[in-house]
Amino acid sequence: MTIISIIPSVLKFRNLLPNKCGRSIRLTHTSKTPVQQFGFEYLKQQTSLGRPISPHLNIYKPQLTWIISGGHRISGCIMSGTLLFGVLAFSFGPFNYSLFIERIRSWNLPWPVTAIFKFIIAWTIVFHSLNGIRFMGFDLAKGMELRQIYMSGYLVLGLSTLISLLIVANSKRISAEEMEEMY
Repeated sequence: MTIISIIPSVLKFRNLLPNKCGRSIRLTHTSKTPVQQFGFEYLKQQTSLGRPISPHLNIYKPQLTWIISGGHRISGCIMSGTLLFGVLAFSFGPFNYSLFIERIRSWNLPWPVTAIFKFIIAWTIVFHSLNGIRFMGFDLAKGMELRQIYMSGYLVLGLSTLISLLIVANSKRISAEEMEEMY
């Protein structure tokens, strides 16, 4: 009841505010890019000196914090893109999951190749999950000192690798006959 009576009074105050305070102030933006300020010749001169037109990641010293943050974003994009592609392919394509698995099995890839693929898939999922938990800790203002940030980053990388290796080590290759017996 109180909230309902407060809202109209706030709206009335807001509508009266411009009339009571006079004209509104218009902010202008006066900064210009170097090309606007110095002309196109400036850009040509900088390019001829071998200077980059805009900063690139190469000019920064790689640090664990931004590498892990970027890796978290990239792994999230890869997983969501894979999920989207998979859903669309299985929804509108002429095949289902078992046909997809049989197609991969028909390639007869050696076990090291399949183990590497399994590791990449497992590591991406495990890394994104563990790093997401780490970032939730940051949202709760836990582990915000630089030393703790680096320790948690190394912990995420190490655990991701260890858990992914355990997943690959515990996976077994099932023959086509065993697959048929299962289904």
